[in-house]
Amino acid sequence: MKRNIFYVVVLSLLCLVTSCYDDSELRERIDSLEVVTIAGINQQLASLQSSLGLLTETYNSLEGTIGLLEATDDAQQEQIDSLLNKEEALAKEIDSLRLSISNLQTWVDEMLKGYATTDDMNAQLAVIQDSINAVSARTNVQFAIIQEQIKALQSQIAQLFATLDILFENVEEAITYTPGSKVTVNYTLVNADDKTQVVCMADEGWTAEVTPKSAETGTITVTTPSTGGAGRVLVLVGSTSNTIMRFLTFVEGEQSDEDRYTFVGTWPQSATQPGGSLCGGELSKVLSKISGRTYASECGGMGSGFKNDHRATAEELEWLADYTAKPAKMDGFSNWVTRRFTLYPFGTPLPADCNQHGIGDCNTVSTLATMAYMYPRFIQSIITHVSDKEFQVKMFDPDGKRIVVGVDNKVLCSNDANIQQMTGKNGRLTWATVLEKAIMKWLYVFRPGKELGGFGAEGMTPLFTGDGRSFAVSPGKCTAEELKLFVTVSIQHGLIVNGGFNKQGLKMGNHETITAHGHSFFLPNDPNALFAIRNPWGQGSDDHVMQCYDKDHAPSGYDGSIPSTIDLRIISPGIASLYYDGPREPYQIPKW
Repeated sequence: MKRNIFYVVVLSLLCLVTSCYDDSELRERIDSLEVVTIAGINQQLASLQSSLGLLTETYNSLEGTIGLLEATDDAQQEQIDSLLNKEEALAKEIDSLRLSISNLQTWVDEMLKGYATTDDMNAQLAVIQDSINAVSARTNVQFAIIQEQIKALQSQIAQLFATLDILFENVEEAITYTPGSKVTVNYTLVNADDKTQVVCMADEGWTAEVTPKSAETGTITVTTPSTGGAGRVLVLVGSTSNTIMRFLTFVEGEQSDEDRYTFVGTWPQSATQPGGSLCGGELSKVLSKISGRTYASECGGMGSGFKNDHRATAEELEWLADYTAKPAKMDGFSNWVTRRFTLYPFGTPLPADCNQHGIGDCNTVSTLATMAYMYPRFIQSIITHVSDKEFQVKMFDPDGKRIVVGVDNKVLCSNDANIQQMTGKNGRLTWATVLEKAIMKWLYVFRPGKELGGFGAEGMTPLFTGDGRSFAVSPGKCTAEELKLFVTVSIQHGLIVNGGFNKQGLKMGNHETITAHGHSFFLPNDPNALFAIRNPWGQGSDDHVMQCYDKDHAPSGYDGSIPSTIDLRIISPGIASLYYDGPREPYQIPKW
């Protein structure tokens, strides 16, 4: 009760007496009552109101917790009953406090009306104070117990809602597969602990292998039967307190390259992960010589060079798919001229289809030539010949997502109509011209202002393979035999090898070394040579293919010091590896 209420009551009483009455004693008793008692009463009322508010808040919280627990199927009934009893007791305490407040209010009013003495009021207040102290003590104990129960229940509820689960990446109701292939499914565990295990059981004729990557992630590699048919893999996930099971269902059908490809983890990723099992461990003795790794787990495995690329809008993706759309200008040329295309002049893609002209795209030309040597069927798989004036090319965006780029039958020419893009022999426009145009459109959208000239091999390859892993070998780091090991073993295991020279003018038969220039690396035609190197200019009847020798085997006209000038870039083939047909043979130069 506020102080001004007492003034109103006292003034009302004074109005009842006559003016001749000696009210000095009454005034002294009222003053004493205000000074000694009113403050105490106000303090007790405030304390009671505070306790009432706190208990009411606790009651509401407890009621909400009980409702949440009742909605949980796994809750134990005895816990609910216990809390309901606590709730009933707490409600009684609240009612008791409310009654005490009401009684105090009534008593104060009566005492003022009856002109109670200070001693009388103090005696009554002492009784009320004892009652308040007893109720407060019991309330504090109950409040502490209830708070601890609420914390325990909240913890139990959190555990009940933290349901163990396993999520499969990009998996539909049924996974389409090609008979005899391997299908890799990435998984992520939800609410797992350090003892959670994933185990698979497959139908007869099927096998499933679990490979954890971390406590929460991993892969399930399923080997499908060559006989085909439908199949299922049972996936069991067990933790310390729960076990769940899920099914992977498989149906026979055509499977995309992205679904079939497994991102192999044995590639050299860092100095602490040297990739000792790369190429079956055959390069383990020389892996200490490598540098310039481009591995990055970001960007969907495309590589570290794609982190800062632009991400295309829906309109830009439509522009990429439109075969009539093209950059107004690229590498200094803007004259687009209609020409006739012959995609595969030799019946299948060959390095001879890749010859550089007026654009400084040596790395692009040489890398495509290497891919033609290693994976001709892969090249055919990513190009769709819609019509004589429309081609579609399968590529990847900077995040490793599949896109389609449309290309027409116009090529970049100089003002006098001479073709400046790469061509096949005799100026024929080939599959390589189509892929180069697709790269131009890719750069125009994802790297505005960048041109094809100077585009590195390790940056260009992922546009088609979806895998940006590579490493370098610097000049002078290896002996001739170590270089041979790098080149020949990498090729025989399906890796892409490009490189160049750091010294110009060294003799290599009818040709010589060129610096700042990308080259393709093949197996040699001469068994005495270390390996063969093709200049993307493609000059001469030998298609500009040069045999490389060490000092002990260099014939007349060949400089034996060339191996010490060579740098290499060895690149993961990504999805192209699905088209690797086994050990490579030396490049057989066609006639034209």
